[in-house]
Amino acid sequence: MIAMKTRFAAVLFLLSLAAQIVGAQNNNYLFAYFKNNGEDGLHFAFSNDGLKWQTLNDDKSFLAPLVGSQKLMRDPCILRGADGTFHLVWTTGWRGTDIGIAHSKDLIHWSEQKAIPVMAHEPTAMNAWAPEIIYDEAKKQYVIFWATTIPGRFPATEKSGNNGLNHRIYFTTTKDFESYSKAEVFYDDGFNVIDATILKHGKQYVMIVKDETQNPVKKNLRIATSNKAAGAYSKASAPFTMDWVEGPTALQVNGEWIVYYDMYRDKKYGALKTRNFKTWENISDQISLPSGIRHGTAFAVSAEVLKNLEAVSQQPRISWRQAQQQSAAWYSTPEAIRIAENLLLYQKDNGGWDKNIEMAKELAPGERAELLEDKDAAYATIDNGATYSQMIYLARVFNVTHQEKYQSAFIKGLDYLLAAQYANGGWPQYFPLRKGYYKHITYNDDAMINVMSLLRDITREKSLYQFVDESRRTKCAQAVAKGIECILQTQISVNGKKTAWCAQHDEITLAPASARAYEKISLSGSESIGIVRFLLATENPSPQIIEAVKAATDWLAQAKISGIKIVQKPDPTAPKGFDRIVVQDEKAEPLWARFYEIGTNRPIFCGRDSIIKYSLAEIEYERRNGYNWYTNAPQKLLTVDFPAWQKRGAK
Repeated sequence: MIAMKTRFAAVLFLLSLAAQIVGAQNNNYLFAYFKNNGEDGLHFAFSNDGLKWQTLNDDKSFLAPLVGSQKLMRDPCILRGADGTFHLVWTTGWRGTDIGIAHSKDLIHWSEQKAIPVMAHEPTAMNAWAPEIIYDEAKKQYVIFWATTIPGRFPATEKSGNNGLNHRIYFTTTKDFESYSKAEVFYDDGFNVIDATILKHGKQYVMIVKDETQNPVKKNLRIATSNKAAGAYSKASAPFTMDWVEGPTALQVNGEWIVYYDMYRDKKYGALKTRNFKTWENISDQISLPSGIRHGTAFAVSAEVLKNLEAVSQQPRISWRQAQQQSAAWYSTPEAIRIAENLLLYQKDNGGWDKNIEMAKELAPGERAELLEDKDAAYATIDNGATYSQMIYLARVFNVTHQEKYQSAFIKGLDYLLAAQYANGGWPQYFPLRKGYYKHITYNDDAMINVMSLLRDITREKSLYQFVDESRRTKCAQAVAKGIECILQTQISVNGKKTAWCAQHDEITLAPASARAYEKISLSGSESIGIVRFLLATENPSPQIIEAVKAATDWLAQAKISGIKIVQKPDPTAPKGFDRIVVQDEKAEPLWARFYEIGTNRPIFCGRDSIIKYSLAEIEYERRNGYNWYTNAPQKLLTVDFPAWQKRGAK
């Protein structure tokens, strides 16, 4: 009886274990594919049964193509290597002798893309199509294979294709993705052949190829086999598909193989199912794939990989402001590349950018065309973060992608900034110059200071800008020195005592100047902060810089306003649902006005009528609630940054 119970318990345990094994089977599948001509890059669809496939990321690209003969990403093939890394190879163009390659641990963050010149040693080679990659366990190396036409190389079938194409399959091997063997013929069975894919079935390797013969028409799939990953492979079988199909990929699901293929003339996919690659069941009517899907690879992934891809798909589109605040690794992502491509379109021929544009917006084809037509527009600016912000972003993208076009756009922007500087060291708001206050030396909203900060970072060879050449680096240093001299010359003196700066200064006389109707000649409690912070960061400050900093901080200490705070009082009748008012509060943190009257140090306010008032309540609702009239920024400067600067020895 005890023995029977023991056997019964053992059976239950085995059944339970079997259930766990079945439950643990990998039913997460991905299909990597391209769309249209491969311009936008790598797309993914997922499935749990190999039959019904759904797009990820709203069918938007996960990786934009950056390298190769035509910078396309067609025929993507992905293999998870022995080290757990995903390796991607693809066709970079219709003509050319290279293929693309990149690597990823999660299919989201990718290495630098590289173009491998696999057929460069063959001067007449016409192309390198549909590369695929497998791992040769016996030789501990990767095998990459593709189709190439070399005119005259196989004369017996020279006229079998169209447009002079007469392909054979070639291959190279690598163990480290740094050095590659010289390409050789991988498969030649006496016919025009493309689109090879290899899978391991039991102890045998099965290669599916497309017979590309057009005269007479074949255009079907055939099979060759080998006991070794790198061959040699047998003569090809009879066709197992109809004619006019291509791009095969195979996936093992529940012990059966599904071979998918592109019925490209019908603009849809078909599929056959088999257990032995001899007998086939047509299951084309059972599959559902995304519209527009083209030649790719189906493969299994872990639940974690799929979950992370789905999480990326569910993320909302990022804003331009958010895009500038990401970690270094993010700048290699498809979203970062998409935005970088936008910046290239928005950049003017003179090297600068316009302001107040949502650079991260998804652009429609018509909008792209308009931007290309508008590139010769004269005006570009440094106002509201324009030009230097785009340059910093492009530098971040270049540092992780190493794509020359982003470096070139940055350099073009840098040349623009250097050209825009006045001989006296200041920068106008717009360049080429526009009439009106746009010509003034512009401290407003830290425009000039942010430009100088970028140039100083370049001068100091910060890692982000090490690609800048020595000649331009020297010019940046000279520009910063001239800019500092301009800052010192424009510091306003009142009764013989230096104080602060106006938000803008005349480009010729250097005197304080007005801008918009409500931006009057004044001492700035806001823009002066950025200027002082820049001077604090100057290495080995001169006596003149030290004097300027001490005078400005003395003035800021005197201009401090205590006992008030700004509140937004609810007002359902107001356009914004509130009104901004000043209230008395003895416990409030100190504030500073945006503008102070020169000579009296009284805070001033102004509406669109251009009449100076001495209280916020006196100006119209729209300006009162649509402009920053007070700031608390000087508090940290006076209590933390300036004392720290003094301790470093700048006294």
